[in-house]
Amino acid sequence: MRNEQHPNFASPLIVIAVFFWLGLFSGCATMPRSMPAPESQSASPAAGRGWRAIRFRMDRTDEQTHWERDLLIAHRIIAPVLKAHAQDIPLWRFHRRSAEDNTGHQFSFLFYTPATTATLINDAVMADPLLKQMMTRQWVVEVLVDRVDESPRPNIEDTSDPNWSPVMQVAWPHYIMGVSRMWLEMIDRISEKVGLASEADMDQLIDHYATIDSEVSQIWRQEAYHALLHHLNAIYGYRPMIYWEKRTKTF
Repeated sequence: MRNEQHPNFASPLIVIAVFFWLGLFSGCATMPRSMPAPESQSASPAAGRGWRAIRFRMDRTDEQTHWERDLLIAHRIIAPVLKAHAQDIPLWRFHRRSAEDNTGHQFSFLFYTPATTATLINDAVMADPLLKQMMTRQWVVEVLVDRVDESPRPNIEDTSDPNWSPVMQVAWPHYIMGVSRMWLEMIDRISEKVGLASEADMDQLIDHYATIDSEVSQIWRQEAYHALLHHLNAIYGYRPMIYWEKRTKTF
């Protein structure tokens, strides 16, 4: 899967710092608060676990990315699956991307499980009535599901960047799961605050998540520096890091 990302105005290394702190401290209201502790070392292929993904591809109407669709999928389709199978998913994460290429706008759910659990997850997602409605409306144009009869990525580090150090590759999945949980927690709390929308009215539902997306972005913009960067820096003993500063930032 390509690792391109949506443009933003934060420094690349600052964003890395933010996300690591999030991974340590975040949680999700739509799922059980206590999750089984993930294994801290590479898993043996014999254990039967592996990384698999469900990727939702969406159109970019008028070359615009409808980011609110990511939130709708995460909160209404993926969160119930996570709650139902929490004990069997030691590691998971979201990935969001949009670019002017053949992949376009894609929201991905990656999860580290045995094949039996992966089958249940795939079946539940593909049978979800909301997903069917999104596909009917062409809000989701294609769903790509990894095969479960093989495990080409059996180790915890297998979806990390191979250019990172071995220590970072193994540690990173734990951190990015926390990032994903915090993002989902924010969506859940704002959804409750503005009033849960009914799935019976799809137009109202997508407007609901557009509102949430705007609020999440505002919180990120205004509070990330102190709430995230400062406290992450403290975890690492206020030691400096190397970064490249630019006027226009992408990551």
